[in-house]
Amino acid sequence: MYNVQRSVSRDVKAMSKGLDYVNAEITLLDTNVKLNKAERKRLERLRTVKVQLVDQPEDCQKLVKQYKEIK
Repeated sequence: MYNVQRSVSRDVKAMSKGLDYVNAEITLLDTNVKLNKAERKRLERLRTVKVQLVDQPEDCQKLVKQYKEIK
């Protein structure tokens, strides 16, 4: 397994927008044939967020709440 370093704040921001938004963004980015590095990283982040939202919705809500309290 490889180590992927991601920004927690960016992941939480994506989580806070909800599963419908994440799915729409993934669909939009998947339609592009050529993705630059930033778009590839965003797509990777969104796919990771989607998995977490589906597998552990309660933990995601707690994480978003904690992040908002910090900000």
